[in-house]
This record gives sequence, structure tokens and C-alpha cells, in this order.
Amino acid sequence: MARITMAGAAMPDGSPSLPHLLAAASPVYDDNGVEAGRLRAALLGSVMRLTPHVMAANMACALIIVWAFAGGLPAGMGVWAALMLGLAAVSLRAWWRGRGKPRETVSRRAVHRATLHASALASLWAVVPLAWFPGAAPHQQVQVAIVVTGMMGAGAFLLNPLPRACLAYIGIYSVAAIGALLIEGNPALAGIAVMLAFYASVLALGALAAGHKHVALLRSQAETARQQRMLALLLQDFEQHADEALWQTDAQGRLIHASPRLAELLGSADDTLVGRPLLELLATAAEPGREALKRALADLRSVRDLPLRLPVAGAERHLVLRAKRVFGDDGSAEGWRGVLADVTERVLGQQRLHALAHTDALTGLPNRLTLREALEGCLREGRRGALLLLDLDHFKSVNDTLGHTAGDELLCGVAQRLRECLRPGDLVARLGGDEFAVLMRHGARTEDAEALAARLVAAIAMPFELQGRRLRVGTSLGVAPFGPGVGGVGGVGGVGGVGGGSSTVDELFVQADTALYSAKEAGRGHPAFFAPTMGERNRRRLAIERGLGHALQRGELSLHWLPVVDIASWRIVGAEALLRWEAPGLGPVGPGEFIGIAERCGLIEPVGRFALQRACAEAAGLLPGLPVSVNVSPVQLRHAGFVDFVREVLHDTGLPPTRLELEVTEALFDEADVEPLQRLQALRDLGVRVALDDFGSGPSSLACLRRFPFDTLKIDPAFVRDVRDTFVRDEARAIVQTLSGLAGSLHMRTVCEGVETGPQLAAVSAAGCEQMQGYLAAPPRPLAQFSELLRHWPGERPRFVPLH
Repeated sequence: MARITMAGAAMPDGSPSLPHLLAAASPVYDDNGVEAGRLRAALLGSVMRLTPHVMAANMACALIIVWAFAGGLPAGMGVWAALMLGLAAVSLRAWWRGRGKPRETVSRRAVHRATLHASALASLWAVVPLAWFPGAAPHQQVQVAIVVTGMMGAGAFLLNPLPRACLAYIGIYSVAAIGALLIEGNPALAGIAVMLAFYASVLALGALAAGHKHVALLRSQAETARQQRMLALLLQDFEQHADEALWQTDAQGRLIHASPRLAELLGSADDTLVGRPLLELLATAAEPGREALKRALADLRSVRDLPLRLPVAGAERHLVLRAKRVFGDDGSAEGWRGVLADVTERVLGQQRLHALAHTDALTGLPNRLTLREALEGCLREGRRGALLLLDLDHFKSVNDTLGHTAGDELLCGVAQRLRECLRPGDLVARLGGDEFAVLMRHGARTEDAEALAARLVAAIAMPFELQGRRLRVGTSLGVAPFGPGVGGVGGVGGVGGVGGGSSTVDELFVQADTALYSAKEAGRGHPAFFAPTMGERNRRRLAIERGLGHALQRGELSLHWLPVVDIASWRIVGAEALLRWEAPGLGPVGPGEFIGIAERCGLIEPVGRFALQRACAEAAGLLPGLPVSVNVSPVQLRHAGFVDFVREVLHDTGLPPTRLELEVTEALFDEADVEPLQRLQALRDLGVRVALDDFGSGPSSLACLRRFPFDTLKIDPAFVRDVRDTFVRDEARAIVQTLSGLAGSLHMRTVCEGVETGPQLAAVSAAGCEQMQGYLAAPPRPLAQFSELLRHWPGERPRFVPLH
């Protein structure tokens, strides 16, 4: 029996308390809603169905009582028996009138009448122990006790769906029985009265618990029925109105069910589908979809999102089929069931999107993406050709003087003339703005490239008719030959050595762009072919780009460590990892020079991974307990796997996340993309700290603080570079002090970078900065020298630097 506490709380085993049981019954008696009415009808019906059996039992028990006193009926017992028979007759008459007429809902009055009826029946039976138990013979008392106890238990069980009727019935019975035992005046019977009181309480609680479960079962059944009706309606609505069609076949592949939508998708009559093989209906589908479906069904494999192209009503319809096997209760295969969906609009939309993604909307020319794909194909196949980049001279003045409409007309006219100059098989693309490109991809010789470049320059030089005006524009053009056996042209339009041999599309674009820049420097209106002699800056940039791709494999990259010093205690409280590159043939190359190139040419991912892995490994091994910071590029944060990579590095190196700080710049906030910030927040949730580097150098520094909760602000070195021109002025001191105060109010620590002299340190300290970096403390140095610095750090500020 469930253990139930009278205090109102559920027992530790989860059994409901008495108040909970009573509250659960409240809707049956107090709620006027439709659902409550249906619940009352079900509960009352479960009791009324047993009326004949209950009344028969009552009459039988009444006869037993009369028989027990047959030797001399006490006064009034005949009247009592007659009343009992009359009450049974009334109950049977009510049952007879309502039989075969199930009611969907009943009112609250009906359940209240049931309570009154149960109370009347119990009151009538209460007369027996109160009137005739005291003073009766022992055998008569035993018979009365057995009948009363049995009737009380049976009635409680039968009435448990109606809690108040059940409680009234048990209460009247138990009070009468206990009263009879106490009236007898026998001490032994008084003990039995106490036991009877406990029995009645447990009986009442048990009946309430059973009633609670009964109500819960009815509600569950009602909810199940409601859901089944809902599912049936949804399925019917789906079959009638959905774009997808449901179907089912037997074991031989013949349709045994087909929604109306299936006939529409297949272009067949609805009444001709059932009984026909599914493969026959799809016999006109194009390859390879039809054969793939045949093989899947023959191999008894499920089919998921199989594309099919089917001619219907003179047009091609794109369908997607899904199918899985249907098994009977005995596990035998009974056929297939699936869905056929019309995805024609989606496929056509994807084709349109593909065309839009590969075509310039204004001119109708292929765009940069198409050009890159074509270039990649040429390089992959080892073709010989040339890439020509050109833009219009002084195009901005056309937009400014004649308006953007005239500028658009000019671009369309240029596009048309470029098309007319091409050889068959060549490609012209618009890169954006007034930039165009031509790809010669069919065995272009140097002479061919020269001839085409000359034709393009001449064609663009011819006047354009714009808005009733004759307008002349010029063009500058850079050429980058590629492929095996590239001979050359050098300088501007002349023959010489050509820098061919490009291995990637990006390298080829760089070469063509370099040649275009050279053409503009030479006076515009001329083609220029790429040559290695075109400017020291371009050569160094290309050398850095090429060398950076091999720097990791050759072990040329390393880390130097810059200490972070607490100004007040003059202790080293952290270290920043700085990349260094000793490039063969170039010498030392600083990160300010090669990081930007790495971002543009797609090498920042491996370089950034190296920096983070090496920094965490060195910090975990030789810098115990010291927090370390590593710079992260916005390009890295745009990579979907960056968070997992950081988590993996921390796990592999054993470095606690709280010892790692990632430094980002305001450039991260120049884009509308929120995913990099979400990745930063995910890392911060791991325990990794985040610092905003070079704070104050950008136009939207304060907006950065609003968009992300940084742990550290690193104030830009420009604020401390020149003491006389910066910190001596009250305005500059106020700016730094405001930045420090702002960081403090946002619970961020401040680090001032680039501190090189004592007066600078005194100024930033007076302005409220907490920590510093700079040559005054120590320059960046390799790990071994940095470890030595930690061991011999003086631990006190230089005497010539006052704290305030």
C-alpha cells in the first residue's frame, strides 16, 4: 500500500500526499469546463455500470442481518429492511432508464447527487451497528461486524472514482461502527474501535490513491485519443494538400496506397495507380536515378533522397524519392513505404542561384568566382595561357560628373567591347567596380597575348556614346603569362624576360596586379607584362608569400616572449608570445610585415595554429604558473573549427584555460558577421581570457566594448610614444585616465604597451594603468633567455620612476 503522509508533502518514494490527492479530485467537482464534464461522465459511468451488482449485494447483506436476528427481530428492523429494498429499487430504476445511453458529459450536480446517494446508503447501513450491535448476542455481533466491515471495504473500492462519495461512505460507516463499539462499553471492544479507526483511515487513503490513478488513466486515454484524432486529421490534410506524396507497395512492388498528390506528380489518373508496379510508373525517369532505384529495391536497401528527373506534360519535373521496407508483426517483409516530393522549384532556384553566383548582375559577364574556377582548371591541366587585368582610367570622375546611371552604361559598353575582342574559348569577367579580367586559355603564345592586349586597349580608347555625349576613357592593363614554356615580354609592351611559372591562382593574380600597377606608373593606356624586375616592394611581397608557405616545414618560425609587468609591485605577471621569422634570403621579417600577407594569401591558418600550439607547449613546460597571451587574426576566428582546435591544444599541452589569453584587434568588429564573436564567447566560457589589443587606435573602440565583454584592454602604444607631445598635455593624460577608469568599471585590467622610458612609466602609472609592456622592462627574447630573465628579475621598480 502506498505510504502517504498527512502533512501534505509527498513521501520520499514519490507517493502523493493527501492534499495532493484531494486537489487532483477538485476539477471533478468544481470545474465547469467541457473536459471536466467528460471526465465526470467517464467516472460516474464506471460506477453506474456496477449498480445491479452493488444493489444485489446490499439486498443480500440486508437479508443476512435479518436472518441473524430471526429468533426475535428487534424493533424497527423490518422498517429498515423495507427502506433498504426501496433504496435498491430506486437505484435499479435509475440504472435501467440510463442503460445503453452513454453520456458524453455530465454536470457537477450529477456527481453531487452521487455523493448524496452514497451518504444515504451508508446512513441506512449505519443504523445496524448503532441500533442493534449493542446488547446483541455474540454470534449476532460477529455477523454484524463482518457485514459492516465488508460493506465498508467493498463500497470504498467501488466508489473510488468519485472521491467525495467514497469519503462520505467510509466516514459514515466508520463513525457508526466505532460508536457501536464504544456504546457496548467493553474495554476489549474499545481497542477494536481504535484499530477500526486506523483501518478506515488507511482505507480512505487507499481509495483516494486508486481514484487518483483512475482519473490519471482517463486523462491519459483522452489525450491519446485526442492525439490520434489530430494525427489522423494531419495525415488526411497532408495527403490532400502537401507537396509530398505518400505511397506504399506490397511485397511485389505494386502500389496498395497512393495519396492523390502522387497521381499529380506522375501525370497519371488517380484511379489507375493502385495495383500498378512503382517501377513501371517511374519507367520514364532519366538515368542514373531510375537504375539506382532498381538496384536499391532489388538489394532490399532503404532509399533516401534519391533524385529523379521525370518528363511530365512536356516539361522536366525534378523529384526526390524516399523509401523504406515495411515489416509485419511476424517480421516478414510486406513491401515498401515512402514519400515522393516535387523539388522542381528548389532545383531551378539552385540553378538560378548558381548562375547569379557565377555571373555579374550588371554586365552579364562571368564574375570573379567563375574566373578563379577557370584559372584553377588551366593550372591543374598544365595549359599555357595568360591572365589580363584591366581597369578604366578615371572612372570615378564619370560617376561623379554624370551619375551612376551613366557609369553603369559605360561598364556595360566596355563589357560588350571586351567580348568582341576575344578569341573563341577565351573568357572575360568583371571583378567588380571598373575592374575586368580576360583569361586566354587555349595555347596562348606571347605574341597572342600582346596582340589581344593591344586590341583591348584600342577598343576601350574608342569614344562611347553616353546620354547624348561622346566620352573617351582609357584603360591600364597588366598581363601575367602562365604555363609551360612561357617566353617573355618585359617592361611595358616590349619583349624580355617574363616571370612565369605561377603555381596558384593567387600568385597569378598578384603577378597580373603587379603588372597593372606598373602599367599605371608608366603613364596609363598601355599594357604591361609581368616581370620579376617590377619593383623591390612587389618582389619582396611575393618572396614573403612564397617563403611563408615553406617556413613552417623548414622550422624558420619561432616565438619570442615579452613580459607583462605589474606597475605597482614590479613583478612579471604574464608574457606575450610574439612570432619571429628568420627567412633565408630576406633576413628577419617582422609579424607586421608577413601577417597581413599570410591573411591575404590564405596562410594565416597554419601560421596561427603553429603560434598557438608552440606558445601553449612552451608555457606549460618552462613557464609554470605564468599566464600567456597569443595574438589571433580575425581570419582564424572565421574558421568554424577554431574553438575545437583551441580546446584540443589546451588538452594536449596540459595548459589550464585560465592561463591562456587570446588577443584580438578592433578589425574583428569591422564586419557584420557575429560568428567570430560567438566563437570568442565559447572560448571565454571555457575559461580562456580575451584581450582587446591596440585599444584606442580605431574609430569604433567604444563600440567594441559594447559588443563583447573583454577581460583585458591593451592601450595602444601611440598614447605613450612621445612624452613631450602626449602625456605632458592634460588632454592626453585625461584620455588615458578615462580609458583606465572605463576598464576598471567594466572589471577589465589595463595593459599599456610600448613603455620605453621612466617618464612614460610614471605618466601611465599616474593615469591609472595597472600593467605595462615595453623595452623599459625588457625587450622580446627567446624562451631560454626569457626563463633566465624570470629567474633574475629584480622585483622592484627602477628608482628613477616614481609611482605617482
